[in-house]
Amino acid sequence: MGDYRIRLTFLAALYAVTALGVYAAERYRAEHQRSPDWSAVPYSLNGWMGTDARFDAVYGVDPAESSLLRVYSRSSSIPVIAYVGFSGDLPSIMEVHTPELCYPAQGWLILSSGKAAASLTSGSEMVPAQQILVEKDGERRLVRWWYMAGLRPFENRIRYIFTLLVFSSFTGRTDGAVVRLETPISSDGEMPAALRIEEFERDLVPKLAKALPN
Repeated sequence: MGDYRIRLTFLAALYAVTALGVYAAERYRAEHQRSPDWSAVPYSLNGWMGTDARFDAVYGVDPAESSLLRVYSRSSSIPVIAYVGFSGDLPSIMEVHTPELCYPAQGWLILSSGKAAASLTSGSEMVPAQQILVEKDGERRLVRWWYMAGLRPFENRIRYIFTLLVFSSFTGRTDGAVVRLETPISSDGEMPAALRIEEFERDLVPKLAKALPN
């Protein structure tokens, strides 16, 4: 009987501490969560000129709480479509709103998928982005994306969610963003499209460090 009471007391105390921790984390997040400042991403970006775009049948419904969607072009080159979607609780929408799921849902056929050859830098760590080649009605596009917890990039959902759990245990935050870059593929093939995205990515990433909550 004595051991039972000790175990019961221990479980009650553990429950109380857990509940208090969840409450504190939620309160901290509510008090400290900030919204993105999209004005920190200029329309003129090292020769790229951007114009705002709106979601249509190609993109589906925007699930983000706040997002940037622009079409950037440089001289007469083929454009790059930049989307950055921020959510205060990103894991809640990641399982149903990802490029692997959303593009087929909008009628695009995924021809190939894998990691991009180029990588993002997270401190001293190289983080490969994900990439798919899609086709619809004879049009092909190259799509590259990654996730961000704070200002740190991650390549896929599994690593993002694992890291975000660690991140939220210290900060009480579960906010984050998905960054997606997309460009049409012309008659010259996939390689120029990949290089075009890589060039734009190098110009965009430093601006995201100022736009997204750190």
